[in-house]
Amino acid sequence: MKNKLLLITVALALPAMAGEPAQVTTTPAPASPSLWSWFIGGTAGYLVDAEEAYYSGQVGVDTPWNVGGWNVAMYAEVGYTQADNRDGAMFYNVDTDVVPVTFNFKLERPISGNLGAYLGVNLGAASLDIDATNNNGARVSDDAWVFTTSVFGGLVYNVNPAFEVFGGVRWIYMDDTDIRGVNVELSDDVLFEAGLRFNF
Repeated sequence: MKNKLLLITVALALPAMAGEPAQVTTTPAPASPSLWSWFIGGTAGYLVDAEEAYYSGQVGVDTPWNVGGWNVAMYAEVGYTQADNRDGAMFYNVDTDVVPVTFNFKLERPISGNLGAYLGVNLGAASLDIDATNNNGARVSDDAWVFTTSVFGGLVYNVNPAFEVFGGVRWIYMDDTDIRGVNVELSDDVLFEAGLRFNF
């Protein structure tokens, strides 16, 4: 009797358990946003002592790192300016094209709304292309690399997540050099600059 009752219970339960198999659905996890944000940018400025224009192009990355509330960015930069010197001892009309190539470390933090402050430092080398005429009328052309570094700071305004404008000041140092008797005194200078940057 007990066996019959058990069989009847199982027989009644089978249709209820039959039916469509349960479907397991999985929702793909949302893609996590990239913690590294690439950018390109450029600047234009004025060197106070040299009384020359200065231009630069930049490519780099905003990192996920934070130092005391300051966001960290790193970027490579290539600049261009001229140094026009007169060496009265042997040469005149000493024209030098200066192309600094540097690695930059920048800290940035918001101040209010879309306005922020930044500061940083860079290290690198500057390519010098020298063209001079000596007192006898002979022309001298040569090139060299010298050490360069700078510290900088300023203000940045984030127009939208993809575009920002900034302005600031740099103290720049470059080694002096003497190439084939041409004395090129680059020393240090102060640069006032403005720029823009596009974020990806």
